[in-house]
Amino acid sequence: MSSQSKEVTGKNGIESGTVFSSQGVSVPTWVVISAVLAGLSVLHLALHYFEHGVVNVHHAVLAFFLVLNLLVNFWEFGLFFQGDAIREEYLSNREKYRSEPMDYVMVIFNRRIPVTQLLSFKQWTGIWSSYCFFDPGYSRRGSFGFNIDVGNGFSTVLPALLFAFGMTYEMVSARLLGIIGVAMFWQMFYGTVVYFFQFFNAGRHIGHTRKNLFLFVVNSNGFWFFFPVWGMLVSIWMIYENSYSIFTDSGVSLWSIF
Repeated sequence: MSSQSKEVTGKNGIESGTVFSSQGVSVPTWVVISAVLAGLSVLHLALHYFEHGVVNVHHAVLAFFLVLNLLVNFWEFGLFFQGDAIREEYLSNREKYRSEPMDYVMVIFNRRIPVTQLLSFKQWTGIWSSYCFFDPGYSRRGSFGFNIDVGNGFSTVLPALLFAFGMTYEMVSARLLGIIGVAMFWQMFYGTVVYFFQFFNAGRHIGHTRKNLFLFVVNSNGFWFFFPVWGMLVSIWMIYENSYSIFTDSGVSLWSIF
């Protein structure tokens, strides 16, 4: 391959990635996502095991979710800073993929990203331009969906990091971390419930198959419904007991506070 960039076109005709020889290896988007989720989740499990000698289900579940939320926080920063580019990308592909939006989704997730540009927001615009096929509001800065996600990104990144590492290193009192957890997880849960309401109330689901809606809307957003409920229950337990043993003692029952 020459020193010039090489266009890689997917089966649906859209550019699925650009490999830059001068910048080294490029990796499919889905591989990057999988590696980040698996790698950082395992890191948290390892740190917790080294510190306490246990693998705990409550810690493992919430650590995975907070890693996922951190990745999405990064994308939400990109939504804010690259909003205009996301809108342009969506509009330029809207007519071509209107009837088969999942084709566009698959192309985006197979698009290659140069390793040297993994932290560039410009490389991740496809995450949002593909979601625009299900909720066009993400192509408009004034929509509820756009702003609830940007708000989640800027408001949860720091408390989520504190909670994730606090479960292991107990940097503040258990009661204080529990209070932070209740506030954070409730915000995530409430925002998801309101988003689902506006999505269906505004008729965003019309014209999409149930399968596509489940895979790309219900399934992806559902993480912020199920896991925050778990997080709130754990946080309430921490407030009542003022203890971190929920993350270290398998004999502790989450339901003991009821």
